[in-house]
Amino acid sequence: MFLCVWSLCSCEGRLIFDNLKKSIAYTLTSNIPEISPFLVFITASIPLPLGTITILCIDLGTDMVPAISLAYENAESDIMKRLPRDPKHDKLVNDRSIDCYIV
Repeated sequence: MFLCVWSLCSCEGRLIFDNLKKSIAYTLTSNIPEISPFLVFITASIPLPLGTITILCIDLGTDMVPAISLAYENAESDIMKRLPRDPKHDKLVNDRSIDCYIV
């Protein structure tokens, strides 16, 4: 009984970790293009094509539903065949993922 519960909990934990990682990756990739005009406005004093409130409304209206739907994805078929993750190296958001989305 204990082994069955342990297996179910570890499967759910891996599923939650994978889905959070997907949601964060989606949110980072979709928000970088929305933030870049505002950063150019601050640094180069170029007028904004849209106001900041308008950008926020577009973001909330178009990005939140796909990001939430990624959190409810089913588990991949090989989720329990993978080795356990190393908490020191396999983090939810690491420097490599941030660098990939910025560049």
